[in-house]
Amino acid sequence: MKKLIRKEKITAIVPAFNEEKNIGKVLKVLLTSKKLDEVIVVDDGSEDKTANVAEHFGANVISLKKNVGKAKAMRKGVENTDAEIIAFFDADLIGLSDHHINCLIDPVVRGQAVMSEGIRDRWWGLPALIDKMFPVTFAISGERVIKKFVFMDIPQKYIHNMTDGVVMNYYCEVNKLPIAFVLLKGLDIVVKENKIGIARALISRINMIIEFIKIRIMISLNKKDFKLNRVNKGIAGDKLKGN
Repeated sequence: MKKLIRKEKITAIVPAFNEEKNIGKVLKVLLTSKKLDEVIVVDDGSEDKTANVAEHFGANVISLKKNVGKAKAMRKGVENTDAEIIAFFDADLIGLSDHHINCLIDPVVRGQAVMSEGIRDRWWGLPALIDKMFPVTFAISGERVIKKFVFMDIPQKYIHNMTDGVVMNYYCEVNKLPIAFVLLKGLDIVVKENKIGIARALISRINMIIEFIKIRIMISLNKKDFKLNRVNKGIAGDKLKGN
């Protein structure tokens, strides 16, 4: 008799701050996906109508009273779902399709990886090359699917806004947990320069580089904090085997 495999619940989480102009296009795709069981928007203290737009499209909305940053918004979304698999998406994506969603989810659902990371198809494939060569240092994609038990086991004190991907990849690398890199052809984002202007965007990018350097040094010096305990090691092994 063929063994029935229970379908794991998959929730998409979209952290958003002042994205009323962009988030609707993203939600329209996410909410029609057959792979997703739930879509949660975490409105990170927006000063515009981000929450209203998200509610209009039918997403479950968590509104934070003040801006706490992307990383904490992501955590809040994860804490408010019972899904076994979490799919993160940025709110300012351009060209998101059902095909992109399926490509990201499949490696995790099939047990090939505990996390899959989307690589946007930009700059003649350079991001894909960099991510594969230096995943712990430059993994900044906002599109990734991860087992919830893995995300919750990662030391949250090291996860800061733009460095969340670096920390998640480092955790998987330290514990030899497989990561799938998925090229998302035709996917792009609204660049900072179009949102906040060239000068402010430049300052933001400089701060991001500084943050990368700081977090890379910090996690390297605290490698022991990232080790899976025996219980979670067993869970990870079982999940990859499909049990």
